[in-house]
Amino acid sequence: MTIASRRRIYWLLFVLAVALFAGAVLLSLPILAAKGGPGFLKAAGAFKVASILGLRVSSPASSAAAVLVLCLFSALCLGYILLSFRKTVSPEIFFFSFWVLSLACESGRLLVFRFASGAYPEPWIILAARVVYGARILGLLCFFAAGLHAASFRNEKLGSALGVIFVAGFSLAQAIPFDTGSYEASLMLRSGYASLSLGLAVLAGLGVVANLFYASFSSGEKSYRIVSLGACSALVGQLLLLASWYPPTLALGTLLLVLGSWLFISRLHAYYLWQ
Repeated sequence: MTIASRRRIYWLLFVLAVALFAGAVLLSLPILAAKGGPGFLKAAGAFKVASILGLRVSSPASSAAAVLVLCLFSALCLGYILLSFRKTVSPEIFFFSFWVLSLACESGRLLVFRFASGAYPEPWIILAARVVYGARILGLLCFFAAGLHAASFRNEKLGSALGVIFVAGFSLAQAIPFDTGSYEASLMLRSGYASLSLGLAVLAGLGVVANLFYASFSSGEKSYRIVSLGACSALVGQLLLLASWYPPTLALGTLLLVLGSWLFISRLHAYYLWQ
């Protein structure tokens, strides 16, 4: 893959992230401004309220804020990758960038909320939920591919590898059953086999970290140990921002996501500059 084609891809990812952030802002405004809880969330037992420093925060509002944080981070991180990628041609950062875009696809959670609160047909709600889950799976597979490249897996046809990941990701998303009418506090339609999905995500994350640690020991390059810690931090931060609605947990997730991503990108840039 040439530098010019990689630049076009990074531009496309950045523009998509910005567009998704703009859409998330528009969809989140009614949620943040609402004072009551929607009936469909209350019926599903997914409407919760927390008291933080004397302020009452509802789960829809905090979940919408988490989506905005993810979308904003995705746009800013991809903007940084676009500006800095000329320093290196790291395949790890190439695949990592698609994981970053998958974070912005969480804006689909707000679309699920909009369809459910507006009594739209169930197929619309399920379709929006499948897109969100498909993006999550695709992002994890891309992150896993980044770890494989670090662990000496070499495939110069990055576009072909990416195509296989896209097909696998959305095929898996199509196989996920949904419990229609049942929602999570994070504004998502509740999926079947939730524990299995979480287990697969944890295994994928462990695979990423294991591959990066292997790269550290096989190459003797200590930078990969920091990269692996950054990957672990970023993935844990993502998990907290996806699964929780409680504001302190979301704040911790944001910190881990930002710190981990910075370590991942900066140390890989430093490593490749010396190659």
